[in-house]
Amino acid sequence: MNDDIRQSIAATAPRVDDAWFGSGSFKTFKHPTPISYETATDNGTVDTLEGPVKYTVGHKIITGPKGERYPVTPIKFAAFYDDNGDGTATPKKVMKTAKLADHDGVLHTSWGDLNYTQGNDYIVRHGTGDYGAVKKDIFAKTYDTSQLQGK
Repeated sequence: MNDDIRQSIAATAPRVDDAWFGSGSFKTFKHPTPISYETATDNGTVDTLEGPVKYTVGHKIITGPKGERYPVTPIKFAAFYDDNGDGTATPKKVMKTAKLADHDGVLHTSWGDLNYTQGNDYIVRHGTGDYGAVKKDIFAKTYDTSQLQGK
């Protein structure tokens, strides 16, 4: 495949960016249900549902409702969770924007590449240029879906 064709495909391929959330998205927040976590004492990689993700010492390794695990930086952990002091934390009510994936793709994040598929994953916008992928069934258990009526 020549470079002109590659550039044309890349230019027309759907991608997730802040503008992508302009249509079909909704506001949401995590339910205040406590989650379990542990603090990483070594650098490593954890296999998430979206693929392997690296972490460093001090990251919080969260266990989700289906036993899935994913790392969170200490700064994000403090911003999004209230630490209960017993290996659990409660999500803070932080409003986010979400949208059901309308194409297959990969989110390139600072902590690793997250694969998502059309109709099976919600893309959650945590902030400008900051996105995550959440499986549809896990999203329904952990996020407020009251604004999904009619979407």
